[in-house]
Amino acid sequence: MIVGADAILRVQSILFRTDVESLRLSYLALAHAARVLKIHGLVGDVHLAYGDCSPSPILSAATIEAWQREVGTDNSLLAEYHFFGANLGSARGHNTLMSKAQGPLARDGAGGFLAIMNPDVKLAGDTLLQLLKTLLRPGVGLVEARQLPIEHPKHYDEQTGETSWASTATAITTSKIYWEVDGFDADTFFLYCDDVDFSWRVRELGYKVVFQPGAVIFHDKRLTLEGGWAASEAEVYYSAEAALLLTHKWSRSDLTNKYLMYFKSGLNPVLAKAAAEFEKRRASNTLPIPRNNAQEFAQFVGLEYAKHRF
Repeated sequence: MIVGADAILRVQSILFRTDVESLRLSYLALAHAARVLKIHGLVGDVHLAYGDCSPSPILSAATIEAWQREVGTDNSLLAEYHFFGANLGSARGHNTLMSKAQGPLARDGAGGFLAIMNPDVKLAGDTLLQLLKTLLRPGVGLVEARQLPIEHPKHYDEQTGETSWASTATAITTSKIYWEVDGFDADTFFLYCDDVDFSWRVRELGYKVVFQPGAVIFHDKRLTLEGGWAASEAEVYYSAEAALLLTHKWSRSDLTNKYLMYFKSGLNPVLAKAAAEFEKRRASNTLPIPRNNAQEFAQFVGLEYAKHRF
């Protein structure tokens, strides 16, 4: 892996009706983190690629140029914007963006670094530096940042940082690994669990998936007055659909059946809709083929995809 002045880090974000002011703040934080990374000499260029799945473009060249002027002449972030004209979802959105990568980051290129980042996160100044330094450790293939103010509850080894899977709210890997696993499984996942599946396929290659608590991001998540997640109807539906697909793909039909039984109970019509869509895909033979070595790399604890700390 090339490190130094000739190395490139590509950061990708998929947009869907994203608040432009929130996106501006995210851009400014990312530009600062890119500058810190370059000061330490680990990369020569940091590229930002936006893929817009909104019904109509939410950004323009003039808007991005205004943000670049706001950062100043020492801006270390090269930005590109692609309007897809369709809602591709996160998995296909990132794959489509990565298909546009050129030079070292292309499928047949020499290789570079790839970060996946939600458009609603704000990075601390040293987040990219901490992520990349961790990725450069021997045997590490995917590194996840720490989310605040609501930290993800899944377990990680306090000495090595190893964990079951990495959330792509903000995570970093290499273009070599991305192409080796053939990107995200967009034929299976539309939203949610695409990062869990990606992580487990990275582990199949023999790499470690690591959580880095020193790489901090602010992820704008809210709780209800009862202390639960404030989830939209779309989040409930796609999370349920993804759970069915993930358990099926990773050979846990017992969990798939448990989910189906609960979703079809009629307690929640959104969950019932997800169950019906899964059954439709099963009837049409469009479900993914279950993996033979799933138990070696996939981790299911109860109905979660990892052991949880809290």
